[in-house]
Amino acid sequence: MSEALKEFDIAIIGGGPGGYVAAIKAAQLGLKTCLIEKDKAGGTCLHKGCIPTKSLLYSAYLYHLCKRSQEFGIKSGNIEIDIPQIHKRKEAVVTRLHTGVNYLLKKNKVELIGAAGRVAAPGKILLTKDGQETGEVRARSIIMATGSAPLMPAWMPSDKRHILSSDDILRMEEAPSSLIIAGGGDIGVEFGYLYNTIGTAVTIVEMKESILPFAERDVSNTLKRILVKRGMKILTETSVEHVTVAEGRVDVEIKTKAGQKEVISADKMLVALGRRPVTDKAGLEDLGIELNRGFVKVNERYETSQPGIFAIGDVIGPPLLAHAASQEGILVVLHVAGKDAPPLNHQRVPNVNYCHPQVASVGLTSAEAEAKGYEIKTGKFPFSANSKAVISGEEEGGLVKIVTDKKYGEILGVHMIGPDVSELIGGLSLAMSLEATALDISNAIFPHPTLSEVIKEAAHAVEGQAIHI
Repeated sequence: MSEALKEFDIAIIGGGPGGYVAAIKAAQLGLKTCLIEKDKAGGTCLHKGCIPTKSLLYSAYLYHLCKRSQEFGIKSGNIEIDIPQIHKRKEAVVTRLHTGVNYLLKKNKVELIGAAGRVAAPGKILLTKDGQETGEVRARSIIMATGSAPLMPAWMPSDKRHILSSDDILRMEEAPSSLIIAGGGDIGVEFGYLYNTIGTAVTIVEMKESILPFAERDVSNTLKRILVKRGMKILTETSVEHVTVAEGRVDVEIKTKAGQKEVISADKMLVALGRRPVTDKAGLEDLGIELNRGFVKVNERYETSQPGIFAIGDVIGPPLLAHAASQEGILVVLHVAGKDAPPLNHQRVPNVNYCHPQVASVGLTSAEAEAKGYEIKTGKFPFSANSKAVISGEEEGGLVKIVTDKKYGEILGVHMIGPDVSELIGGLSLAMSLEATALDISNAIFPHPTLSEVIKEAAHAVEGQAIHI
């Protein structure tokens, strides 16, 4: 076998949290595995998404907390934020975790191939680097894990200096005096919180009536109220109609639901209108692989319309979440290896927004549950009645809401806004997977004083019997 031709049991294209986890799992099962990645192992999540943004958000949170330090009896003098340093720390975090991913691939004997991969035929991948073909990989099974990229409308005059994608803004090491964000949702809200906290005048323009369109309404309304109180301008039911850049400023024509138009201006504009699947140059069209609204269509085994070619992660569609892609990576390899693989229930996949306060959810909202025909009962409990939240000064506006099926008590969804709820939601995903009821949760014992007690109280509240309110 020449260096230009290599043979494997499984070849995976794309080294993000779906691809590299699939590669490690395949190697653990004894399959000869290669991971083809044109950039760096870890993918968008590690280098342009989850990790660098959360590092920046944590620095912003610490800045926010330090400015409040006198409330806690700590005199710290003049508080300043060093933006180049928070970016330097962000890069150090990314580098450390990237090194860890490479170590894990090597430890598990996964061959990492630094090239772009194009599926030329079932079982055949052509490798290219800098536009030149460098070799070929043969594999019994091919897994596409090519991920997604920021969606930038063709009419938007993106110049990567004034009109930015989420990738572009991560490289910006100065805080603009003003920033317009087109689109709410997780990306728009997280960056809005970040820049508002460090002193930028932020305006979010969102077409839908909610700042987090897919969140429980109680939670989204609470978040909007808190962010507006902190000085952020949030325009819902408002669309971006036209954008121009002139004399170093961005002028944005917006239109309200009532049809009123006006022009708002800022130093920079972030376009946060979603993400698109990365399928170009992957060879899918030539193979006749079916797509669904641009995403790769797969069956319950994650197999495409072409036998032996599989796909996972963002490229197959929502939820576009790293942890969902990782689980899909494990499941697809189990299928390929002929092992038992439990189906992925998308209603058990948690979602988190890492602004402050954090927002976390799993399962159905009240509206979604009712639309599916459930008669529901809900229980809510505020963080303002939780001793640990009061101790930490993080009780403002926070709440936990549990949505249940009135007939059987099944937990249909849990929705949270408050301190560190990202660390609480995984336990509720587990509870729902084990078909726990609100009664089961209310009978569990949670340590005191902890934030986790709000879960038990919300479960009691389903029956109108919360203890501390």
